[in-house]
Amino acid sequence: MHLVLDTDVLVAAFRSERGASRELLIGALDERYVLLASTALWLEYEAVLLRPLHLKAMRLSAADVRDVLAALARVAEPVPIHFLLATRFGRRRR
Repeated sequence: MHLVLDTDVLVAAFRSERGASRELLIGALDERYVLLASTALWLEYEAVLLRPLHLKAMRLSAADVRDVLAALARVAEPVPIHFLLATRFGRRRR
């Protein structure tokens, strides 16, 4: 099974030792699922998880969070995002 963890799911997994979000995080780390992530999503994970509000609630240091993210990065499958820029009605102007 492939999955993408929304940022709020990852925050919930870090903030609570119980619940479905934590199980998804552990499952991804144990490679029971294939975790899919783009660079943009990964940057969002880091930016949100390292907010002082979340660090305080999680009782973790920034280094602790980065360690878990590094472990996740080792098992994650990168997904490139491609954007197609088009003008009105999908046609390019010359």
